[in-house]
Amino acid sequence: MPTSNFTDFLANISLVWIVGVITIATVLRVALVRLPSPGARSTAEFLESGIIAIGLVFLLIRPFLIQAFFIPSASMEPTLLGQQGAGDHILVNKLGNRLHKPQREDITVFIAPPAAVEGTSEASSGMPVDYVKRLIGAPGDRIEAHEGRVYINGTAFSHSDLRRKFLEAGLFGQEAQQETANEPGYDLQANYHLRFTDKGVTVNGTLIPDSKVAEVMTSQPSYPVKIVPGFTMRNGVKIDEPFTAEDPDYNLKLYNGQSLKEDNNHFRLNGVAITPEDYATYNSNPPGTVPPHMYYMMGDNRNDSKDSTEWGPLDENRIVGKAQWIFWPLNRIRALH
Repeated sequence: MPTSNFTDFLANISLVWIVGVITIATVLRVALVRLPSPGARSTAEFLESGIIAIGLVFLLIRPFLIQAFFIPSASMEPTLLGQQGAGDHILVNKLGNRLHKPQREDITVFIAPPAAVEGTSEASSGMPVDYVKRLIGAPGDRIEAHEGRVYINGTAFSHSDLRRKFLEAGLFGQEAQQETANEPGYDLQANYHLRFTDKGVTVNGTLIPDSKVAEVMTSQPSYPVKIVPGFTMRNGVKIDEPFTAEDPDYNLKLYNGQSLKEDNNHFRLNGVAITPEDYATYNSNPPGTVPPHMYYMMGDNRNDSKDSTEWGPLDENRIVGKAQWIFWPLNRIRALH
């Protein structure tokens, strides 16, 4: 069994299975103790040790202290790599949330709300699904996001505009062009992060000269380029987010405790499509706040994450714990911040 599947299996194995294994092992141990053979007694002692270990891990440590999880998607890149990358495995501290409230900027594992998995295979299975995101807003916080734009000779271009033209121009490399052509569902955004910064446009951290950006977008390398990076705000103050893959390419605010989002002229309220007229009406109101006993979760890969921007604030009762360590692969071992 691959490491990712095995970790996921151990993280989600049900209590019924655990109790069943312990019961069977206990019955076998009792039967073996009654046999006169020294080998039987040794096996019984081995089973006893196994029963104690399984009980400690699955009945004490996993439910109340620490649990391992596998990262399947790119939604937390570059902080956590999904299965298309290294396939990080993390350890989650479950005790901390029993002692104090979750903190802003915590990398948090939680049980996805129904709206997050609606229409997916996970929803049809009826099993809880674990998500990992960063806690951006606590109860009472005002959360906003403002999209980034590049202006070339006065014309505005979005992340999507640049990503499409950069791909055509080969700035993502030949492999990206081949993958996009051969795989209709290839997620270009998950592998090539486009970020607007005060210093310029970067692709996976590599700065693209303004003249090259102007040339690719307009065929006029001498056109002036002005970059307005996107940003997230909390309580009216820009959040310093060096951990994000991209600056936001959407506009967002809270309205009546729900996420009001405009993304490339698509308007949604908690993920449900609304008319431009309704959006304009709701957006005319001051930014709302995160409701009591709820938290606002966002992926570090801002523009490729299904999070609170899609389905709204998260009920505190769904929080599992704080991710604190990457323990696998070996070359990725580190503390998380």
